Amino acid sequence: MLRVTDEMMLSAALYNLRRNSRKLFRLQVMAASGKRILAPSDDPLGAIKVIDYNSQLSRFEQYQRNIAFGLSWLQRTEGVLQDLEELVSRAHEIAVSQSSGTADAQSRASCAGIVREIKAQVWQLSNASLGGRYLFAGLKNDQPPYAEDGSYQEEEDASYQEFQISVGQGVRVAVSLVGPEVFSFGSTDLFQELEELAQALENDQPDLIAQKLDTLDQALRQLINARAKVGARVERLESYKGILEGSALKVKERLSEIEDADIAEVITELATREAVYQASLLATRRLLEENLVSLMG
Repeated sequence: MLRVTDEMMLSAALYNLRRNSRKLFRLQVMAASGKRILAPSDDPLGAIKVIDYNSQLSRFEQYQRNIAFGLSWLQRTEGVLQDLEELVSRAHEIAVSQSSGTADAQSRASCAGIVREIKAQVWQLSNASLGGRYLFAGLKNDQPPYAEDGSYQEEEDASYQEFQISVGQGVRVAVSLVGPEVFSFGSTDLFQELEELAQALENDQPDLIAQKLDTLDQALRQLINARAKVGARVERLESYKGILEGSALKVKERLSEIEDADIAEVITELATREAVYQASLLATRRLLEENLVSLMG
C-alpha cells in the first residue's frame, strides 16, 4: 500500500509532467506557426489588435478585388470604344468619298450596304458585356441596354446611373458609361445618323451624304471624350490601388510586430523545455517503478 507521502510525490510528479507537456506543446505550435498569440488568453490586448488588423486587411482585400474588377471593366470598355471609333471613322470615310462628284449612284448603293453593316456592328457593341453585365446599361446592367432599332432602355432612373465600385471607406468610383454618353449627341444618336446615311446613299443624295459629315464628326468627338473619361478612371483606380497596397503593407507590419513570435527565441526555449520534459518524464517513470515495487512487496 502506498504511503501518503508517496502518493503526494507521485501526484506532484504527474502534475509537473502534464504542465511541462503543455508548455512543450505550445512551444512546438509556436515554432510551427510562427505566432506567439495562440489564444486570446496569451495576450488579451494583443489579441484584440490582431482581430482589428485582420479585419482591416480583409476590407483592403475586398477593395483590391473591386479595383481589379473595375480595371477589367474599364479595359473592356476601352476596347469597345476603340472598335466603335474605327467603325465611325469608316462611315465618315464613306461619306467623304460618296459625297464627291466622282461617286455615282451605283457606288453609293454599294456603300449603303457597308454602312448598314457598320450600324449592325455598332448595335452589337452597344450591348457589349463583361461577366454577364452590360457595359452601357448603367445600374440596370443585367439586360441589354439597346434594342435592335437603336432605342435605349428607359425603365427606371437606374438606366442612366453609372455603375460604381467601392474602393475605400465611403469612397466609390464610377466605372461604367451609360449608353447616351457614348451613342447620343445633341438631339440625335449614332444609330439614327448611320441609318440616315445609308438611306442617303441608297437614294443617291450627295448633299444629304455631305451633311452627315458634321454629325459623324460629333460622334467621333463623343467617342474620344468617352475614351478620355475611361482613361481618367483607370488612373484613379490605379492610384487607389497603390494607396491600398501601401496601407495593407503597414497593417501587416503592425500585425507582425504583435502576433509573430521570435523564432530564434522559441527554438532555444523549445530545446530547453524538451530537456526539462525528458528529465521530468524520466523522474516520473522512476517514481512509478519504485511505487510499483513497493506495492508488490
